[in-house]
Amino acid sequence: MSAQPGSEFSLTLERHFNADREAVFRAWTDATALAQWFAPSNEFRVVVHELDVCVGGKYRIAMHEDDGIHVVYGEYLHIDAPHSLVFTWAWEHDEDAVQMLVTIRLTEANGGTDMKLLHERLPSETSRNLHSEGWTGCLDRLVGVVEQ
Repeated sequence: MSAQPGSEFSLTLERHFNADREAVFRAWTDATALAQWFAPSNEFRVVVHELDVCVGGKYRIAMHEDDGIHVVYGEYLHIDAPHSLVFTWAWEHDEDAVQMLVTIRLTEANGGTDMKLLHERLPSETSRNLHSEGWTGCLDRLVGVVEQ
Protein backbone atom coordinates (compact mmCIF):
# COMPACT_ATOMS: atom_id res chain seq x y z
CA MET A 1 0.00 0.00 0.00
CA SER A 2 1.47 3.35 -0.93
CA ALA A 3 0.63 6.77 0.43
CA GLN A 4 -2.63 8.39 -0.56
CA PRO A 5 -2.39 11.44 -2.85
CA GLY A 6 -1.67 14.51 -0.77
CA SER A 7 -0.33 12.46 2.16
CA GLU A 8 3.21 12.04 0.87
CA PHE A 9 6.18 13.60 2.61
CA SER A 10 9.40 14.98 1.16
CA LEU A 11 12.84 15.81 2.42
CA THR A 12 15.34 18.37 1.13
CA LEU A 13 18.99 18.45 2.16
CA GLU A 14 21.63 20.86 0.91
CA ARG A 15 25.39 20.51 1.22
CA HIS A 16 28.48 22.30 -0.07
CA PHE A 17 31.54 20.28 -1.05
CA ASN A 18 35.04 21.65 -1.56
CA ALA A 19 35.35 19.55 -4.70
CA ASP A 20 34.51 20.04 -8.35
CA ARG A 21 31.12 19.01 -9.64
CA GLU A 22 32.56 16.17 -11.73
CA ALA A 23 34.10 14.55 -8.62
CA VAL A 24 30.81 14.79 -6.70
CA PHE A 25 28.84 13.41 -9.65
CA ARG A 26 31.36 10.56 -10.04
CA ALA A 27 30.93 9.67 -6.35
CA TRP A 28 27.22 9.06 -7.08
CA THR A 29 27.83 7.06 -10.26
CA ASP A 30 31.01 5.01 -9.71
CA ALA A 31 30.58 1.72 -7.82
CA THR A 32 33.97 1.90 -6.07
CA ALA A 33 33.33 5.46 -4.86
CA LEU A 34 29.73 4.72 -3.88
CA ALA A 35 30.82 1.77 -1.74
CA GLN A 36 32.99 4.14 0.30
CA TRP A 37 30.20 6.44 1.50
CA PHE A 38 26.70 5.16 0.75
CA ALA A 39 25.66 4.26 4.32
CA PRO A 40 24.77 6.39 7.33
CA SER A 41 27.87 5.51 9.40
CA ASN A 42 31.18 3.70 9.39
CA GLU A 43 29.56 0.73 11.17
CA PHE A 44 28.09 -0.30 7.80
CA ARG A 45 29.83 -2.18 5.02
CA VAL A 46 28.46 -1.25 1.59
CA VAL A 47 28.18 -3.72 -1.30
CA VAL A 48 27.16 -2.38 -4.70
CA HIS A 49 25.47 -5.35 -6.39
CA GLU A 50 24.27 -3.48 -9.46
CA LEU A 51 24.98 -0.01 -10.82
CA ASP A 52 23.94 0.60 -14.43
CA VAL A 53 24.03 4.39 -14.65
CA CYS A 54 21.93 5.09 -17.73
CA VAL A 55 18.31 6.07 -18.18
CA GLY A 56 16.37 2.88 -17.47
CA GLY A 57 19.42 1.34 -15.77
CA LYS A 58 19.06 -0.26 -12.36
CA TYR A 59 20.97 -0.09 -9.11
CA ARG A 60 20.94 -2.34 -6.04
CA ILE A 61 23.02 -1.51 -2.98
CA ALA A 62 23.30 -3.44 0.29
CA MET A 63 24.26 -1.81 3.57
CA HIS A 64 25.50 -4.48 5.99
CA GLU A 65 25.54 -3.91 9.75
CA ASP A 66 25.59 -6.15 12.82
CA ASP A 67 21.78 -6.10 13.03
CA GLY A 68 21.23 -7.12 9.42
CA ILE A 69 21.31 -6.02 5.83
CA HIS A 70 19.41 -3.08 4.36
CA VAL A 71 19.03 -3.24 0.57
CA VAL A 72 17.90 -0.30 -1.54
CA TYR A 73 17.18 -0.54 -5.26
CA GLY A 74 15.77 1.53 -8.05
CA GLU A 75 15.98 2.78 -11.60
CA TYR A 76 17.61 5.85 -13.12
CA LEU A 77 14.99 8.11 -14.70
CA HIS A 78 17.11 11.11 -15.70
CA ILE A 79 20.86 11.68 -15.99
CA ASP A 80 22.49 14.97 -16.96
CA ALA A 81 26.18 14.58 -16.08
CA PRO A 82 27.51 16.32 -14.06
CA HIS A 83 24.43 18.40 -13.23
CA SER A 84 21.70 16.05 -12.02
CA LEU A 85 20.48 12.54 -11.33
CA VAL A 86 16.92 11.35 -10.77
CA PHE A 87 16.20 7.82 -9.61
CA THR A 88 13.54 5.76 -7.91
CA TRP A 89 14.19 4.47 -4.41
CA ALA A 90 12.70 1.45 -2.65
CA TRP A 91 13.71 -0.85 0.19
CA GLU A 92 13.91 -4.49 -0.82
CA HIS A 93 12.21 -5.82 2.32
CA ASP A 94 9.53 -3.12 2.53
CA GLU A 95 6.17 -4.87 2.81
CA ASP A 96 4.45 -1.87 1.24
CA ALA A 97 6.94 -1.65 -1.67
CA VAL A 98 6.80 2.14 -1.61
CA GLN A 99 8.46 3.65 -4.71
CA MET A 100 10.08 6.92 -3.69
CA LEU A 101 11.93 9.42 -5.87
CA VAL A 102 15.36 11.02 -5.33
CA THR A 103 16.67 14.02 -7.25
CA ILE A 104 20.27 15.19 -6.95
CA ARG A 105 21.18 18.62 -8.37
CA LEU A 106 24.79 19.84 -8.50
CA THR A 107 25.84 23.42 -9.17
CA GLU A 108 29.25 25.09 -9.13
CA ALA A 109 29.55 27.54 -6.24
CA ASN A 110 32.30 29.20 -4.23
CA GLY A 111 35.09 27.17 -5.80
CA GLY A 112 33.29 23.91 -5.11
CA THR A 113 29.91 22.25 -5.56
CA ASP A 114 26.52 22.89 -3.99
CA MET A 115 24.34 19.80 -3.87
CA LYS A 116 20.60 19.73 -3.33
CA LEU A 117 19.05 16.35 -2.54
CA LEU A 118 15.26 16.04 -2.79
CA HIS A 119 13.72 12.77 -1.57
CA GLU A 120 10.00 12.63 -2.45
CA ARG A 121 7.07 10.26 -1.97
CA LEU A 122 8.10 9.32 1.56
CA PRO A 123 5.10 7.48 3.04
CA SER A 124 5.12 9.02 6.53
CA GLU A 125 6.69 11.56 8.82
CA THR A 126 8.57 8.73 10.55
CA SER A 127 9.98 7.59 7.20
CA ARG A 128 11.00 11.17 6.40
CA ASN A 129 12.81 11.49 9.74
CA LEU A 130 14.62 8.16 9.33
CA HIS A 131 15.68 9.03 5.78
CA SER A 132 16.86 12.45 6.97
CA GLU A 133 19.12 10.77 9.53
CA GLY A 134 20.36 8.27 6.96
CA TRP A 135 21.07 10.81 4.24
CA THR A 136 22.79 13.16 6.71
CA GLY A 137 25.16 10.34 7.71
CA CYS A 138 25.76 9.42 4.07
CA LEU A 139 26.53 12.99 3.07
CA ASP A 140 28.90 13.39 6.02
CA ARG A 141 30.79 10.36 4.69
CA LEU A 142 30.63 11.67 1.09
CA VAL A 143 32.66 14.70 2.21
CA GLY A 144 35.55 12.36 3.03
CA VAL A 145 35.41 10.78 -0.43
CA VAL A 146 35.21 13.89 -2.60
CA GLU A 147 37.33 16.27 -0.53
CA GLN A 148 40.43 14.00 -0.29
